[in-house]
Amino acid sequence: MLLYQEIRNYIHALLKTDVIAAGHKLPSERELQQKFSSTRITVREALLRLEAEGLIFSQKRKGWFVTPKRLKWHPATKVNFYELAKQQGFVAQTTLVSVQQQAKLEICRALDAQTLYHLQRIRSLDNRAVMFEHIYCDAKRFVDFHSHPLDTSITDIMAKQYATNIVKEQSIINVTVLPDEVSHLLEKNSGTPCLHVIRKRFDEHGLLVDYNIEYWLHNAIEMVVDGQ
Repeated sequence: MLLYQEIRNYIHALLKTDVIAAGHKLPSERELQQKFSSTRITVREALLRLEAEGLIFSQKRKGWFVTPKRLKWHPATKVNFYELAKQQGFVAQTTLVSVQQQAKLEICRALDAQTLYHLQRIRSLDNRAVMFEHIYCDAKRFVDFHSHPLDTSITDIMAKQYATNIVKEQSIINVTVLPDEVSHLLEKNSGTPCLHVIRKRFDEHGLLVDYNIEYWLHNAIEMVVDGQ
């Protein structure tokens, strides 16, 4: 057995006991190096394997932690992040990174719009940043959108301020790694695995309301699909 496998198996065994609970910090990389008379590269390889398995996660300058329970998401149903988190015992937070008006040709065509509002936000669960999102919507349809509290529920703002109700969603999901700029904002290392979600949301008339691009940490979300 290779040394990185020994280290991986040692940590994996710890996770099965009550020694380290969900959300708690693992022994430091230096401690693991000393325990196994190993190099930092070998220790990091073992940790990255466990991260890829979704069992642990890292935070820059803070160390490695046991992955907490995941948010269960039904990708075929309409989602309100705050309500979904509350139902599952999480405290949800949103941080608005930026909001601006721009013209992004492909998305303008999809929304039949000339100018877009472009929001960038970070979504967190229990103070852990788990998702970065781009939100695009028609600036003409949502006049003065920037004047509303955009670190709250966009769904609620659209319903209460613009009489626009989301009734259907369409999601395209694939596995990739975080772009470098997103890694920085989520305090992750470059190349961290993630779920890339393109989410389109529609009103009762079948019109596209907003176009969202999301990057979810792969160990923060669990997709549930009910068959018929």
